[in-house]
This record gives sequence, structure tokens and C-alpha cells, in this order.
Amino acid sequence: MKFKAVNPDRRSLPLSLGTLALLLSLAMGGLDAQEAPSHEYSADGETTIETVNGLRVITLRSNVFVRQEDIELTGDVAVLEYDRNNQLQQVRLTGSPANFEQKAADESGSVTGFSDTINYYAGSEPVVEFIGNASFSQPGTSLRCAEIRHTIATGATSGQACSGSLSPQAN
Repeated sequence: MKFKAVNPDRRSLPLSLGTLALLLSLAMGGLDAQEAPSHEYSADGETTIETVNGLRVITLRSNVFVRQEDIELTGDVAVLEYDRNNQLQQVRLTGSPANFEQKAADESGSVTGFSDTINYYAGSEPVVEFIGNASFSQPGTSLRCAEIRHTIATGATSGQACSGSLSPQAN
């Protein structure tokens, strides 16, 4: 079958290309606004991916690293749970110890902690829990507890069976 040659009107070609470019830029701008927080992970050992109760579950073993925005987690084993929209919901990390760091613009503002187990809940109000031999430091506060719960957005922190220290803070 032969097709007729079509010669577009050369005057309308720049208009068509301009319209196409505008539509592409609007589409790309819309995608950027809806993107989830960036995250990455790696492990030296086995990685498994499965679906459990409607959640995508990724298990990482041996020298595990997980990052979401300014949060970094390291340890021996991590279990990441994603919802149906591939949004990270939770990370359970174990280690000897498992480590947490929320990087700040300067090193003095970083929040750090470690414990036997760390539960990081990445929802709309992110929370990190340190369970077993927990240690936690944020500007002006250091805690050693059996368990610590820290709300990331507000900085509110609570613990069980704790000792700690406070230092003066500049206001």
C-alpha cells in the first residue's frame, strides 16, 4: 500500500512545534509537583521483593543503606514497605547497631541515633523509634534509653528508662 506524501504548510510548522513544546513543559512541570520524596537503598547481600497484604516489601541484607531526602539509615537488615502507589511507608532496620541520621545544613544541627532496632515511619508526620540500647542526640540534648520516639517535624522526643544531658542552646 502506498501513502500520499503530505507536505505540511511550512507557516504552521513553528506554531505546531511551539504548541508541542508548551504541552511537554506543562506535563513535565505537573509530574515534578507530584513526585514523591526521593529515596534510594543499597545492600551488599541478598535483596528480595514481594507483595504482602497489598504492600510491596523489599528486604535488604548485609551492610544496608537507605536514604530518603535528608534521612539516612544504615544497619545489617532493612525491611522497606511501600503502599500501592509506591510511596515509602515504613523502614524497619536492625543492626549492631542500626544507625539514623537526619542531616542538617550544618553538622551542628544534625540529629543522630542508634539502637538495636530502628522503625522509621515515613508518612505525613514522620517518626523514628529507637528500640533496645538506644542513643539519641540532637542540638542541646543527648539521651540513652531503652526506647526513644522522635517526631521529626516537631522535634518532640520521649523515652523509656533514660539518662541524658542538656546543654545550653542559642536562641
